[in-house]
Amino acid sequence: MYEIDVCYKLIFEAITEDCALTKIAEKINEYTNAKVIFVSGSGKILAYSNVCETDNNESVRQKHVTIAGLGIFHEKYDSKGRYVITEPVEVSRRLGGYVTILYEEKECQAFFGELAGVIGQAVKGYFEEELKECMINQSFEKAVIAWNLLYGDSQEISEAENRLKPQYMEIFIQKEKLQAEEIVWIEKLPEMYCVYEDEKEILVLLSGLNNKTISEIYKKVKEKKISCSISEPFSDLKWCASKYRLLKRMALVSGIENDPVMKREKEWAIQGLYTYTLPLFEEAGLSDYRVLKLIQEDEENKTDLYYTLKVYLLNGNNVTMAAENLHIHRNTLVYRLKQIKECIEVDFNDNEISRELLAYMMMYDISRQEK
Repeated sequence: MYEIDVCYKLIFEAITEDCALTKIAEKINEYTNAKVIFVSGSGKILAYSNVCETDNNESVRQKHVTIAGLGIFHEKYDSKGRYVITEPVEVSRRLGGYVTILYEEKECQAFFGELAGVIGQAVKGYFEEELKECMINQSFEKAVIAWNLLYGDSQEISEAENRLKPQYMEIFIQKEKLQAEEIVWIEKLPEMYCVYEDEKEILVLLSGLNNKTISEIYKKVKEKKISCSISEPFSDLKWCASKYRLLKRMALVSGIENDPVMKREKEWAIQGLYTYTLPLFEEAGLSDYRVLKLIQEDEENKTDLYYTLKVYLLNGNNVTMAAENLHIHRNTLVYRLKQIKECIEVDFNDNEISRELLAYMMMYDISRQEK
């Protein structure tokens, strides 16, 4: 019925033109009436035969494979009863993507299987270009889930909930000046479930966390010294997209964070509150003599008591956690806290006093940043 040599000629003609993938899909559709879809290894729809738009296919409409649309990569038929061939395209031993062909003639299965392989070899270079932006190696399914958690609808998120376990956390990393070998450790995190990645950024979703693993992740991030924004643990996947937007915004602002490497959501939530109230406090001329006294002590004696107290308060008055954040021995921190208490002459372990001090310190830092 169809001749593979004719398809070779059509593919050769199309590949020399602009928008080569679309031209290949169109020419093959005109000759065989089969629909061709090119999908990247991360689930992005790169090109397709134009008639695919009449199928009311959600993946085509979104220009990305949906979670519900994953089935086509494992089944012999699509929802309309057409035969399906999905030919994986490998690039340097990694999945570059798929050539998917939808056809109706059962007797042509061998022909379309051969055609999918021919097309895959012809377009390997295009998939290689797409793969260049991917530093993290993960399965196709997980890449699709990651995209849908950020850009999919509520139905897609519900589909994902059946595959993941709370608690969750997100880590946002900007890829500028970052080398692939610097983030290989992310792939080895046992709690890493999936990653969203484009040419500029990486968002890691961690799943099935508990208090112990959360502490270990904070520690691991600090050890690697990769600048990032990190969320607080959360239990509902519907927050993934909003957490992502917040972490992305945090990464763009040079702030007054506790740790210059790791920006934590909790800190920035506090800062956001004080940013709104700061003008009112400045107008009223409000300040805190205890905070000013610490600053003066640091200036006169080249100490670091102000920053030490801020980190201690941000860590919930926990000596062990604060010492880890400050990269000092626990006993050193205990000694500094004794110095601070002698300087400001208050019990900063009292809940009300600690809240007051932290509030004034955050406002002082924000005002200093704006000047």
